Amino acid sequence: MSHPVYIESQFASVIWAVLPISSAAGFLLRYNLPDHAARTAAILIIATVNIVLLALMGRLTVSIDATHLRWRFGYLGWPAWSIPLSEITAAEAASSRWIEGWGIKYTREGMLYNAAGTSVVRIHRRVGKSFRIGCADPRRLISYLAPRIAPNANN
Repeated sequence: MSHPVYIESQFASVIWAVLPISSAAGFLLRYNLPDHAARTAAILIIATVNIVLLALMGRLTVSIDATHLRWRFGYLGWPAWSIPLSEITAAEAASSRWIEGWGIKYTREGMLYNAAGTSVVRIHRRVGKSFRIGCADPRRLISYLAPRIAPNANN
């Protein structure tokens, strides 16, 4: 990967808010378990699930370099996707519906990759399909993307 000219991270605020609350509830419920070993196991399971979820889905990072649009969830670099800029024909600001939620989803409008909010950029591909990527400022992402795809649009 070459040096990115654009990079933005969107934190999955729902995950960051819900996991501590669910952890606290789990820690309180563990006192109803019959023995010490079960309590210890419950704490380890809750902590492990929270750490894995945050590591895999805690944020969405979108970047553009000289040749690719890239996006990935979490802090481990996986799951991650990329598409060559030459495959992109257009990009436009759009929004996701609240019912579509956040995460990685297949919707009526194609794939949706979003960590927070409803602001997205719809990316149109040469193959006739499109997908949406969440971002805090769609106009900024488009302003970096448009000059890099414009020369390729007529090929």
